[in-house]
Amino acid sequence: MLEARNLSLSVGTKELLTDTSFRVGDKDHVSLVGLNGTGKTTLLRLISRLISGPTTDSSLITTGQFLKSADTTIGYLPQEISFDADLEKTALQYALQANVRLFELSDKITRMEHELALPEQDYESEAYHQLIERFSDAMHEFEHLGGYTMQSNAEKVLGGLGFSEIDFHKKVKAFSGGWQMRLHLTKLLLQNPTLLLLDEPTNHLDIDSLRWLENYLFNYEHSYIIVSHDRFFLDKLTTKTLEIAFTRINEYKGNYSYYEKEKAERYELMMGKYENDVKKMEELKAFVDRFRYKATKARQAQSRLRQMEKMEKNLQSPEEDLSRISFRFPKAKPSGREVMRLDGVKKAYILPDGTKKQVLNNIDLEVMRGDRIAIVGSNGAGKTTFCKILAGEIDFEGKLTMGHNVSLNYFAQHQTENLSQDKSIYMEMMDSAPSSEAQKKVRDILGCFLFSGDAVNKKIGVLSGGEKSRVALAKILLQASNLLIMDEPTNHLDMRSKEMLIDSLEYYDGTLLIVSHDRYFLDSLVNKVVEIKNGSLQLYLGTYAEYLEKAEKALEAERKEEAAGRQKKQSLQPTITEKEKEQAKKSAAAKKDKKRIEEVEQKINRLEQKKESIETMMANEDFYKKSQEETAKILEGYHTLCNELNLLFAEWEQNS
Repeated sequence: MLEARNLSLSVGTKELLTDTSFRVGDKDHVSLVGLNGTGKTTLLRLISRLISGPTTDSSLITTGQFLKSADTTIGYLPQEISFDADLEKTALQYALQANVRLFELSDKITRMEHELALPEQDYESEAYHQLIERFSDAMHEFEHLGGYTMQSNAEKVLGGLGFSEIDFHKKVKAFSGGWQMRLHLTKLLLQNPTLLLLDEPTNHLDIDSLRWLENYLFNYEHSYIIVSHDRFFLDKLTTKTLEIAFTRINEYKGNYSYYEKEKAERYELMMGKYENDVKKMEELKAFVDRFRYKATKARQAQSRLRQMEKMEKNLQSPEEDLSRISFRFPKAKPSGREVMRLDGVKKAYILPDGTKKQVLNNIDLEVMRGDRIAIVGSNGAGKTTFCKILAGEIDFEGKLTMGHNVSLNYFAQHQTENLSQDKSIYMEMMDSAPSSEAQKKVRDILGCFLFSGDAVNKKIGVLSGGEKSRVALAKILLQASNLLIMDEPTNHLDMRSKEMLIDSLEYYDGTLLIVSHDRYFLDSLVNKVVEIKNGSLQLYLGTYAEYLEKAEKALEAERKEEAAGRQKKQSLQPTITEKEKEQAKKSAAAKKDKKRIEEVEQKINRLEQKKESIETMMANEDFYKKSQEETAKILEGYHTLCNELNLLFAEWEQNS
């Protein structure tokens, strides 16, 4: 499907790839991994453009080539996208642009309808008859390609990714950046490309939409390459891993967990061979040093010298990525036993249409010293609002009482938006340092986050999303705290950075509250879970995995209770045998199906007669002598009729 041969890639003076090759076959489900800055996003962008040789970007230098099969189509979800040309479209209209051919046909049919309705049309001319023929061909192709079902398909995907029916008709510009990315993902999935490129697709998804996307991609019939820092996501969906490391692409025939294990084993084997070669070279050198000037051993010494020189030329220590974020949060005086208490906390927003939306309602919660709490819930449930209330960022109703000696540090979800784009990394940190003592630690802290040497002088505006997140995280280390509230701290962090953050938070001796959609991250850290749903709060004790298990058991218990209620109700009815029940069910179902089929057949007959009548009318030259408004109204009714017939035929085939 797609193959890269002898690919080299540089951005400015930075070399990302050197003479490396890889292949993606049909139905390959691939994860692309590597540290931030190694070129994952750049590589996906190159593949999406199918660049071969020099590019129009003067800072980007490539050699080598990409080869693809003739039937390969590519869909690309970048981390950032511009919707300028589509801001006035509704969400549904934007999604319906997915099938370019159907969109073109729809536009073409509309234009031909207008042309057919023109009062000056010459109904006897050859041009008119050719127009009628093109119109008929376009209508048949539109129907054949599923034009009458494309809207229902679009609505299914939009719904799966969290859009409500009301959202379908909102304009693109009314949505936040995260929801706009979901719109673009919807469009890509509807296009059904043979190679799907997804750069951090989980960043803006809540748990429900994430599960839906996992299921969709698990059953995806074509190939995809995913860049993601959600290891659960990669483990479930991918069967091959491509790693960018030391300007090379290495292939591992398994998911992310397999890759981690296999990489460690490869390193051990290579290190073992390297150590054996070093030992053998030392033995050869000892022999040469001892006998090179002894006549009887001179020839043997020369032979071993040549062997040693050859080994030395090929000797190469296995490369190990030693760059790690290793830091500890600064110590703060411990807080009192009770860190904070919420009593009857409420929060509502007034929507643009004037209606009131109650986000949180009568929330009670006690947070104790040492608690490590995950805050979970679907998008829009109020997680960020809850964090802002705890951090004192917004007003609310009710009472929030802080405990003794609490010092709070808050990492907001969009913390990177507060960075000054024109400042260097170093100056951004220095300007945020609260004291001269903190300023002395700036370079050490930046070094822990992989910013060293001249890298600290980079402007914030040129950094990648991951680099900006690391700067924002580094800033919270400048001030000691014993209460840390973090809203989506792992967005854009690579696996290594995330592991180091987990390690650091494990050693944090204060109280921790985290909002995150990263299941591995939460399960590694928390001992309590707060679920926000329908404005209420439910507290679960235990790890995140235990919370999921309890939530599933609660759902199962609810199902059993409903079933028991139905059974009790049925027990009050006259007793009949199971066989009689089954026969009754089958008989009722058969009668219902038969009745429905008859209704559908009757309706199809009526609509086909109506369709034939309209087509006869349209074939008559007098039809186009009608007013433009009347003609357009009849044509619109004809399209609606075709659509309804298409749906009825589908139902008839399914139930017959």
